[in-house]
Amino acid sequence: MTGNQTFEVTTSAVAVPAELQSGGTIASVPCPTGMCPSNDMLPLACVGGVCDPEPRTIAVPVGDVVDFDVLLREASTILRFVDAIEVTRVQYAASPNSLNVDVPDIEVFWGPDTAAGIDAPGVARLGVIPALPAGTAREGDMQIDADGSAALSDHVVGGNRRVRFFARTSIDLDPGDPVPMGGATVTVNLTVRAIGRILE
Repeated sequence: MTGNQTFEVTTSAVAVPAELQSGGTIASVPCPTGMCPSNDMLPLACVGGVCDPEPRTIAVPVGDVVDFDVLLREASTILRFVDAIEVTRVQYAASPNSLNVDVPDIEVFWGPDTAAGIDAPGVARLGVIPALPAGTAREGDMQIDADGSAALSDHVVGGNRRVRFFARTSIDLDPGDPVPMGGATVTVNLTVRAIGRILE
């Protein structure tokens, strides 16, 4: 196991300006001309005659760099060669969760230890954590992406043992929704199996 790798999902990336707030909710601002006022903090689109905040992406690093040499050390006492690794399970837990808005599915990515973010070369999706309802603690197993897991195996077996992880989700607000507040602490823990040839 990699041990718990932690990240935070907070509403700090979704700052709602005062003119778009009304009694603790997102104001319904008409856009009769089809145009909404320019706003760098929270881009708006005219939908159904009112200004609707566009989804805001939240992308954050997950935990620290994970060294697969350390994870595979026990297996190396049995195996002469590690031909592949298999991510057999990824457990997640979201607790505490003080968010007052729902968070859709959270994508988890892996990449080389030199990657600065999800858009860096070599970064691939590892799986998806189901949506988190507002204020609700959740735990369970992440859905693993087979292609991303296979790419991770190739990366590690190819000699690049150090990897890091990232998470990405979005918050999509509608007029009448509460002004977003709070945050959630999410942990993921990978269980990995080594596949190879036994020592003779």
